[in-house]
Amino acid sequence: MKNGLEKIELFESQINERKQRILKLDEALGDVDLKKLQADRSQYESAYNGIVSEVEMRDRRKGELHKEIGRVEGDLQRLTELKIKQKMLVNKKDFLVAVYRDAEELEMMYLRLRVELRAKNIDALDRLLNEIFSFMYTNNAYSHISLDPEYNLTIYEKDGTPLEPKLLSGGERAIFNLVLRCAIYRLLAHAPGSTGTTELPPLILDEPTVFLDRGHVHQLIKLIDMMRNIGVGQILIVSHDESLIDSADHVFVVEKDPITNSSSISGK
Repeated sequence: MKNGLEKIELFESQINERKQRILKLDEALGDVDLKKLQADRSQYESAYNGIVSEVEMRDRRKGELHKEIGRVEGDLQRLTELKIKQKMLVNKKDFLVAVYRDAEELEMMYLRLRVELRAKNIDALDRLLNEIFSFMYTNNAYSHISLDPEYNLTIYEKDGTPLEPKLLSGGERAIFNLVLRCAIYRLLAHAPGSTGTTELPPLILDEPTVFLDRGHVHQLIKLIDMMRNIGVGQILIVSHDESLIDSADHVFVVEKDPITNSSSISGK
């Protein structure tokens, strides 16, 4: 029983103590409206939560902006690299433009030189053609040969009538072919920079006497001697004509075995 009373007294003491504290708090608060404070607190908490949400949103936006900044910095780096590459390409373009101008000038110079050289070659070749033609052709039917800028040949009769080479006889065409080939070789022999006989390729004549009469065969032998004297180091002739064979420095005979169908070459 005594313990129960002691507990009651303790509780009453605690209650009185809390009442005193409440009175003190009431005195300290004075005219403060607790309901208004609670409302303000709720408002402040709501505002705080809003501020926290705004901060979180801005933090997210900050992260996005950092990523965007990284992308922009990467773009700026690529732009810088592209500007450097563009400058290199501009320099390369300027160089190529200069090279192109030089090439154009060289091409124009080459075209001028080609025209000049062609005119000189045509004049020289025309002169050599007529010289060898007069030497080789023993008949008196034609007056001269003319060579145009495109290297086309025209033969003129004594009365001035022009003829195309295809209208000539087989023997006359053979003579004109010989004359043209020998004139070209003589032009090469007298070309600038020609210093020795080794610079000229061999002159090859395949059955040159097939359409020629005896008089022109004799002139052909003289023409071959003339070509040798002007610097043609080797003249190779394939022929069955005994007069040509007898005038050769070296003779090689090609024989075919009728049984084995094989060929052999022997020198005389």
